[in-house]
Amino acid sequence: MFSAVHKKSNNLSFENKTFSQMSAIQPDLNIKVMCNFCRNPVPNVIENFRDGDLICGDCGLVLGDRVVDTRSEWRTFSNSDSDGGADPTRVGATQDTLLGDGNTLESTTISRRDGGTGRGKDISRTHSKLSESKNANTLATHARTISSMAERIGLTKQVTDSAIQLFRLSQTNKQLKSKPAEWSMAACIYLACRQNSVSRTFKEICGLTNVPKKEIGKLYKILADQFNKDNKQAGNETQRAQVSPESFIGRFAGELELDNNVRAACIQVGKRVFDKDILAGRSTISLVASVIYFVVCLSETPKSAIEVAKISGCTESTLKTSYKILYQHREMLVEGIKTAKGMEALPAV
Repeated sequence: MFSAVHKKSNNLSFENKTFSQMSAIQPDLNIKVMCNFCRNPVPNVIENFRDGDLICGDCGLVLGDRVVDTRSEWRTFSNSDSDGGADPTRVGATQDTLLGDGNTLESTTISRRDGGTGRGKDISRTHSKLSESKNANTLATHARTISSMAERIGLTKQVTDSAIQLFRLSQTNKQLKSKPAEWSMAACIYLACRQNSVSRTFKEICGLTNVPKKEIGKLYKILADQFNKDNKQAGNETQRAQVSPESFIGRFAGELELDNNVRAACIQVGKRVFDKDILAGRSTISLVASVIYFVVCLSETPKSAIEVAKISGCTESTLKTSYKILYQHREMLVEGIKTAKGMEALPAV
């Protein structure tokens, strides 16, 4: 901007403090701007955005005109007062639907920068007291915490937004509101994963939030019932989404470093077990762990039951109990599936 003004007015000059030769690759940061008339070593150049002038603060010489104002636009250009005098194209960021109405006092942020008058600081302090008295910052703080935890376990923005919405819902329930916020956040994250068919186990949520599994399970049931009740009152029918075993198999097989053929065989066997209700009544994690152990025993790179149980997040005894049931249906489960080893490679029960 200064170079363009210099060509037009010739009242603005540049002086090098060190008189070193400027680099051809990087600009010399030692260059300073000064008035060509008074040549004050400590230049006092004022940008008058109202008149579009560039003025020397010492001698008053106009160094340039038609200066472009690059600051934020605070004026309103609405043609009528029907909408409160607000121009939707110049009101800043979009409204955050997750945290409530963007036009309320609690969602307003007052800057402390007021040109040195000190009024902005006082207004900002008063506004902060009002907001704190109404617990306006509590929900925003918890929303940031949920976003941070969701990012740590690789959840998408859709799942994160669902968890924040569920946390808002939990604050209207007396049973949930009386519980610690960390417990409610853990239950909200797990329910959001279930609603979006994202494979996350109770053990993963426990490790993420340091909340006991028993407490997450209790709050999860309360929150799910509250969510379904509100949807029924609104006339929306909701079905509880089930996480397919395939998503768990893909994750656990990747952590066990199984090749693509073994992974595909695990998915086929898991689908047969799920469709035939062979492990009816058992958890999805038990089903996935036993299927992976069943298939890897027939592969060229078998894994122990302890390794599979550790990755899957279940106990070794639970895995072997489910495996015993699969062993009884071994002929049907591997029918048409190519395996590196025969049935004799399966551990006897």
